[in-house]
Amino acid sequence: MKIRNILIPTLCALTGLLAACGGTEVSQEAAAPQPETQVQEAPAPTPDEQVAGLEAMCAEAQPAMAARQAENALFNRVGGRDGIHKAVAETVRLHQINEPIKHLMEGVDPAHLTEQVTDFLVLATGGQGEYDGRNMVDAHAHMNMNNAMFLAAGSDLGKGMDFAGWGEDEKQELLCAFVGLRPQVVTTES
Repeated sequence: MKIRNILIPTLCALTGLLAACGGTEVSQEAAAPQPETQVQEAPAPTPDEQVAGLEAMCAEAQPAMAARQAENALFNRVGGRDGIHKAVAETVRLHQINEPIKHLMEGVDPAHLTEQVTDFLVLATGGQGEYDGRNMVDAHAHMNMNNAMFLAAGSDLGKGMDFAGWGEDEKQELLCAFVGLRPQVVTTES
């Protein structure tokens, strides 16, 4: 999906560039206006299709991610607790304004949630510490989360990691860990 979204505009741009630079003369036939043809866009993938694509991408990337983790823990590569906290705080802030999921934040103390998620991720990424929060199933059971909401939350996480200045490899590793937790938090069909 990502490849198609990048490849088609790139091919169109390259085609235009080649046409502009390809020759010295343009025949009158080629210069004459051509009837417009409508390009049918493929329908947007469903949330279920998007999740399946993410799961496949993460499975394919697993050996490379494991090798990076064995060489140097994700915790260290993102700046330790401070790097994780910065990404989590921005993610929580975005959850509060993200239309499909902001209702899940009603009555939630953002500072407490930020600390709980930071503690969880410190341990999950190879750092030292303690996590005294609920497990993923219990923490999310009341939310009736579906794949569309899961993707909205994942989008916020991606933006939070961008905000914190994480590298592409590090973002991939945490997003794939997030995707791996999906069966524990998604309880409703899309």
